[in-house]
Amino acid sequence: MRFLSLFSGIEAASVAWLPLGWECAAVAEIEPFPCAVLAHHYPEIPNLGDVTKITREQIEALGHIDIVVGGFPCQDVSVAGKRKGFHNVDGTTTRSGLFFTAMRIAEWSKCRYLLVENVPGLFSSHGGEDFNSVVREMVGCDFSPPKGRWKNTGCALGPRGILEWCVLDAQWFGVPQRRKRVFALRDSGNWF
Repeated sequence: MRFLSLFSGIEAASVAWLPLGWECAAVAEIEPFPCAVLAHHYPEIPNLGDVTKITREQIEALGHIDIVVGGFPCQDVSVAGKRKGFHNVDGTTTRSGLFFTAMRIAEWSKCRYLLVENVPGLFSSHGGEDFNSVVREMVGCDFSPPKGRWKNTGCALGPRGILEWCVLDAQWFGVPQRRKRVFALRDSGNWF
């Protein structure tokens, strides 16, 4: 499996997947400390840098990509943040709105699988409309937030594939802290 990691940080995806024999085609990170960590541990893996400046040509030059993975910024959907959501009042994209940029890059890659991660506040941001946007963009169908609220697990089906999401907590995997995250995985292939 070949993967492209967006919003890479210090590259948890590679820590998990390289021992499985998977290959990292490229990473994308801009913060100085994580970039230094990436350069030290993965000098042979290209860092594409700022996701807003990545081009279709760069993605196509990487060759076959099986899965794109990324934890887009959470500051604008987190309950600990200002809850701006994906767009500012003037219509410009927030940091969390970089989700849409990640979607464009994933489409350029023609990957079968797409895995995104974020905080559970994504379910309630803007009355559930922000997670609704995630589901709509990932499967290609228009949905309305469910009555009540989005649930911690679910699935949706559309012309772009099947999407399943689940909230996982780091403490369930031996990490001595509570750190809940929503993981949403799309399969665009012959999933059935």
